[in-house]
Amino acid sequence: MVSCEAMSTSLAALPEEYLPRDTADVVRTVRDSRPQPLTVRGGERSVDSEDEPGPPDRRIVLSLRRMNRVQAVDAEARQVRVQAGARLSDIDRTLAAHGLGLPIVGDHREITAGGFAAVGGLSTASHRYGMFSDNVLALEYVDPEGRFGTCGRNHHADRFHRILGGAGRTGIITALTLQAVEVDKDHTWLTSDAHRFLDFDGFVEHTIAAIEQPGDAMLQVGRWVDTAPLRVSRPVGTGNIQLGTVRFGQWSSLHPTTATTTLRARRELGSRARKSLGAIASAAGGRAGMPVRNAAAGALMFSPKVLTLRDAEYLADTVISTSERGPAYRAAVFAPLSTYTAVFHRLHDLFSEYRERNECFTVISALTYGVRSPYLHDRTGEDHGFISFTCRLRPASAFTGRTDALREITHAIDDICRSERAHRYAAAE
Repeated sequence: MVSCEAMSTSLAALPEEYLPRDTADVVRTVRDSRPQPLTVRGGERSVDSEDEPGPPDRRIVLSLRRMNRVQAVDAEARQVRVQAGARLSDIDRTLAAHGLGLPIVGDHREITAGGFAAVGGLSTASHRYGMFSDNVLALEYVDPEGRFGTCGRNHHADRFHRILGGAGRTGIITALTLQAVEVDKDHTWLTSDAHRFLDFDGFVEHTIAAIEQPGDAMLQVGRWVDTAPLRVSRPVGTGNIQLGTVRFGQWSSLHPTTATTTLRARRELGSRARKSLGAIASAAGGRAGMPVRNAAAGALMFSPKVLTLRDAEYLADTVISTSERGPAYRAAVFAPLSTYTAVFHRLHDLFSEYRERNECFTVISALTYGVRSPYLHDRTGEDHGFISFTCRLRPASAFTGRTDALREITHAIDDICRSERAHRYAAAE
């Protein structure tokens, strides 16, 4: 532990934001900032000192945005060394010049290598390549005491796995060596095989079958949306029907196809339309803009019939999603395939029950796909399905007991995970 007297920089002289350019700068920053709380941006989540908290209004920010270089590409070994602040989209573009690409990228272009590795990292290609962290070969890090270290798959492996997916709690990742694959993402064409559902049971039944038998699908993803009913009903036959309820799901498997002149034209038109819709939706605010934002979110459900692999990876970045607006409760789990169906149903029932009981949620949406991760497989002896729920919260003034309800939900999710051998994905917290 470094005491206040041992700090090499006085508190008054500490800047509000550090912008290191290499690992040595990070070492100095961590040592100089002790014992003040340190928040890392452009890499991992916050790395805070809990045992020696500083003044509540004083928090040091370490930004890795200048540590963004792709340092070396070994095309023969299909490896790339990068700084932690390098964006995955930039790394992928550099690799493309060598006929290579990253097997796992996030769905937004601003995601950095260090940040993604620190939370594990997932994508719609995880049924083929596991987590982003499964494709990290080695890394450099600085621990909370300001000590530099290296580790990898065959070098301090225990420490390596603690840092990967550790959300920055065990150290700041400063550089990584990543595994690449041979692929031309700009000229690999995919066609979408989409199945749509109006009932949740049928949706879950199809998703588990597709996850277990993906065939040659390069990407796969399932989405479910369940809106809260309006407090309006109309007589239908001998009963009443509540208006406003929308329950809809789609499973999409994207398979390789051969490009033709027609496919290229359709891809260009679709790409322009999505970008235009996304730009309009991003600028649309308030209630008046809700229809446009809903249309943009719907574009994610109704994915294009044909597109390139690179287009597909960044589809969510092109079209704005309404799930990004307003407060929400989010939870994500890895469920072993043997309990995947039970976990999915129990989570859905949990959120639906609380919405019905105290109206804490409006829209409940879910996202799912397969994850064939060597690390996860070692933990349970089988492959997994990723299940993520986003529940839009009503304003706090609309109902009482919100904090207690969310606390109860969190405990219930933990109980589900324990009984079904599932576990939480920290990035959703």
